Amino acid sequence: MKKFLHFILAALCLLLTLTACQTSLDSDSIPEEPTVTEPEETPEPEPELGSALSQRDRDWIEDIEYLRTEYRAMHLDPFYLVSEAEFDWKVDQLISKVGQLSDWDIYFEITALIAGMGDLHTSVTPPASLYDRQFPIGVQYFGDNKLYLTTYLKGYEQFAPYLLHEIVAVNGIDITYLEQKAASLFNPFNHWSVKEGFSYIFLPAFFDWAGCDYKEGYTIEFLNDNREVESIELPVITSEDVVSGTRIRHENWDALFSQKGKNWVEYYDGENGGYIYVSLAELPFSSPSSLRLLAIEVNKRREAHPECGKLVVDLRLCPGGDGSDLVAFEENIEMLRMEQVYVLTSGCSASAATVTMAFFKQELGGVLVGEPAGQFPYMFHLSSSSLEPAVLPHSQIIVTISDHWFDPEEVTDWAPVIEAYYGEDGKLYPWENTILPDVYVYQDIEDIRQGKDSVLEWVLAQSLNSL
Repeated sequence: MKKFLHFILAALCLLLTLTACQTSLDSDSIPEEPTVTEPEETPEPEPELGSALSQRDRDWIEDIEYLRTEYRAMHLDPFYLVSEAEFDWKVDQLISKVGQLSDWDIYFEITALIAGMGDLHTSVTPPASLYDRQFPIGVQYFGDNKLYLTTYLKGYEQFAPYLLHEIVAVNGIDITYLEQKAASLFNPFNHWSVKEGFSYIFLPAFFDWAGCDYKEGYTIEFLNDNREVESIELPVITSEDVVSGTRIRHENWDALFSQKGKNWVEYYDGENGGYIYVSLAELPFSSPSSLRLLAIEVNKRREAHPECGKLVVDLRLCPGGDGSDLVAFEENIEMLRMEQVYVLTSGCSASAATVTMAFFKQELGGVLVGEPAGQFPYMFHLSSSSLEPAVLPHSQIIVTISDHWFDPEEVTDWAPVIEAYYGEDGKLYPWENTILPDVYVYQDIEDIRQGKDSVLEWVLAQSLNSL
């Protein structure tokens, strides 16, 4: 083999030598032509970057570049789930489209960019002016993963026949596609948190960004009682109209405890001895006394109803708060101790609510019932509620950026309700994004129409010796 290679190299050398000789011979035999010097062209100065852009476009580009820099600098681990190259590509793509997008389109693109990084605590705060244009209706998901009309403003009685009816399209665009657009604005890794967030961006500006602005005005399509599609005009109103208006809901809506919000305690009678219900919709910062009062209220009802053996703690409207407040429950745990403890969860249950789940599960044998949570127990978060956010200089859009990692095993006395799995790179797998309940029960739309809470109905059906 080596001999063969030597032979090839030798042949190439010979060929090059002959070629060089031929070139020299040819050039000697041809008279030289006079050398003509071409005049040097003076290069035109390149236009300055952005010189053709409007001031509005330049301002947006500066804002986006500022976000790129601040996200890198402020986040504890900015590229934990999404690579730096992908992040930069998305930023560059947005910058290249600034001139083609409306201001609200750019806001939604920035929101999607940040949400796509997979950190629920790093988020974009919508400017108040986003709500200047609204619709006179409210919507909500229920457990069958369908969107329903839940409220309308007085004076818009054309929507009355569609209360608690399924929404299937806006401006002819299928709601499934619009859900996917909405998912990009929240947590693309957690379907359950998206369900909770969709109602907050059911706004004209969102639908314009999502592609519904191909025609003037808005129409919404419902399924009627016969499961036939009916289309109705969807008016645009002002925020003042919404604030001053009266909301109309389904006649049985007020019977749903899970929709009332706030923190309160009450005893409810029913089969198998009834239950003491605790609505825990918020964990106020630095206010353990508020939780201590809840424990006292639970104890009062225990004494008034000694036959009752069930405690229900409803976290379905609790997005988090101050987990350190749970010390008040820990100090008064005997007031909360009952034969059966149920903790109700949903896609809204996130952040400090996951610590609350761990407390009731470990200390009181709580059973998680409902839908998957909106967040995993291990997460990025803010080291302080007073942490300064990044404020984009021109638009003044506020971006809160996580600077800390929350490991519940390091900061609480209660084991997380779910074990974490890490990849070879030492990071959580992207699918480690929710807490699955011990018992999955979703809100059935037929129960909702009858004023029944499907999750509480399941709890009521459990006998005291069923666990």
